[in-house]
Amino acid sequence: MSNTVLVEIENHVAVITLNRPEKHNAINEEMRRAIAEAFENVRTDNNIRSVVLTGAGDRAFTAGADLVAMSQNNEQSISNNFWSPPHISGVASGYHDTFFKPVIAAVNGYCYADGVNILCQTTDIRIASETSTFCYAEILRGFSGAGPAIANLPRQVSYAKAMEWLLTGKVFDADEALHFGLVNEVVPLNETKTRAIELAHQISQLAPVAVRSLKEAIIRGLSMDLPNAVQFANSLSTLTKYTEDAKEGPKAFAEKRNPEFKGY
Repeated sequence: MSNTVLVEIENHVAVITLNRPEKHNAINEEMRRAIAEAFENVRTDNNIRSVVLTGAGDRAFTAGADLVAMSQNNEQSISNNFWSPPHISGVASGYHDTFFKPVIAAVNGYCYADGVNILCQTTDIRIASETSTFCYAEILRGFSGAGPAIANLPRQVSYAKAMEWLLTGKVFDADEALHFGLVNEVVPLNETKTRAIELAHQISQLAPVAVRSLKEAIIRGLSMDLPNAVQFANSLSTLTKYTEDAKEGPKAFAEKRNPEFKGY
């Protein structure tokens, strides 16, 4: 795997780090493909139960797409990518509805443009440093923007606030992100990654099949009408009751001990 993305595994938690700190972790094509590879490796590794996503250094989660690299594209390459897109058409493409292990973001600075796409599409719980700033800067650079933030942001915060952020390219701080529900917590910079890892370890102690089923029910349910979303959640819940972990949970409760979930 490219060193533009680092993956560390501790017990059942994978920490994925965007690693171009000299470029504020801007996403070029090499990093884009490395992110996809890292998530696919984590998805298929049954030992990994939860994920932390962060940026290298203390200034940026990611400043978004590498605009210098983008400026070197010519009209022909852009046209070809539109009609015959590469396998990875966007850094967050596909993760939202195929990756059901919980992802905790440790936002440690700039979270701009494609960073907001990642935040909205790929992450479930978001810890932001006090130094973090956010901006969907696409409109400032002549782009209408990519799908993940446009589709998800109005569903994750209020419509009016999402429209303000999207249409103006406003830079806003962590307190505003917290106030409107884009992030869960704001902590000092030196505690951001630690807090995200703490949450990831906490979730990793739960029954993995149940956790993944819960996330899948939520993610897929968002695109269904309410009766079908409830039915789908009930179907997954019924299936999880036949796992060994579903037996271990009540047994551990009755025996007054902590459960030991195996993931099957």
